[in-house]
Amino acid sequence: MTNLGPEPVTNGPKPETAKTTMNRRHPRSPLSQRHRDILEAIVRLNIETGRAISSGLVERGMQRSVSSATIRAVMKNLEDEGYLEQPHTSAGRLPTDRGFRVFVDGLRDGWALRRHEAPAEMRDLVGENLQGGLGSQDRLKMLAGLLSRLTDNISIIVGPSSAAIRVERVEFYPKSGSRGLMVVILDTTQVRTGLVDLPADTPGHVAAEAARLLNERVAGRTLAEIGGVLDTIDLVQTPVTECAGQMAQQGRKLLGGPAENTIEIEGVANVLETPELHEPQPLRALLRFMESPRAIRESLQHLRDEPEERFGVWIGRENPVGELRSFSILTGNFALDGRQGTLAVLGPRRMSYQRAFHGIDILREALGESPEAFVS
Repeated sequence: MTNLGPEPVTNGPKPETAKTTMNRRHPRSPLSQRHRDILEAIVRLNIETGRAISSGLVERGMQRSVSSATIRAVMKNLEDEGYLEQPHTSAGRLPTDRGFRVFVDGLRDGWALRRHEAPAEMRDLVGENLQGGLGSQDRLKMLAGLLSRLTDNISIIVGPSSAAIRVERVEFYPKSGSRGLMVVILDTTQVRTGLVDLPADTPGHVAAEAARLLNERVAGRTLAEIGGVLDTIDLVQTPVTECAGQMAQQGRKLLGGPAENTIEIEGVANVLETPELHEPQPLRALLRFMESPRAIRESLQHLRDEPEERFGVWIGRENPVGELRSFSILTGNFALDGRQGTLAVLGPRRMSYQRAFHGIDILREALGESPEAFVS
């Protein structure tokens, strides 16, 4: 859906880094197994229905293995301890951030076993879409769309920095008249091509020597380093250096790259109909965040700052973006062409965390991550 590049300074939401605890498990809550089972049932029912959950619904969900009186008493205890809240006097209960955190940490604790329960159709979807797709110029967009379909939420892919990509070689192929095709081959296996116009009286051997000189100057350098090199190729005036300078200037876009990591966002439509976005404030906050590449980069940068942690979950008020208190973000590193990028799933607090875990796990594994790297 969206490719976000560098942006001007805006008044968009800022990450509240000082208040954020990222990628760390919370200490295990002092809950009995019965309290934990009932809390888990409430969270699962809330994820499925989007509604406040009554004791009767919990009783049916637990197949009447616990009496209704016990369930009501436990729900009252969980509310008193801050795991549940009651939106209205006559309503059922909703999980709080603390309640969701217990549920999510429980999923993570058993993920080494649960990861094998991924639906076959999710693995098939990844296999079908990745086959032959990673050589595409739009591969980050493809990955974002795939992650969104896997998780039924908003996906955000922050690609590896292009500044560290190196040029393997530059080639020039004469075409009709004074026009030629410049081919830039990167160490990511990507190939960039563009047409270059030279003066009509440029001899073929001069163009060939100019291409050789340009290749000699840029091959092996990163895209970040090349900018200064292009401006000094023709300091000594000869027909070859002048021609190489013209190739360099016309091919500057091919030999450069955006200063910021590319961001791809897909799946906003997945969450627009959720009850959480029926109120205008959460919707406005979400759209402001989606329109601010700076907020996205700074929020997800915390993951890169803690490389020993391979996977993170922000829930509600743990969220690094102050206004996204109705949402959760799941994040993880991934490797592409030997460089690190970041992927994230953004959705309502009551998103299907298990499905999101499966989606991230399967995609990372397909991109070459070992399964053990995902389980932290």
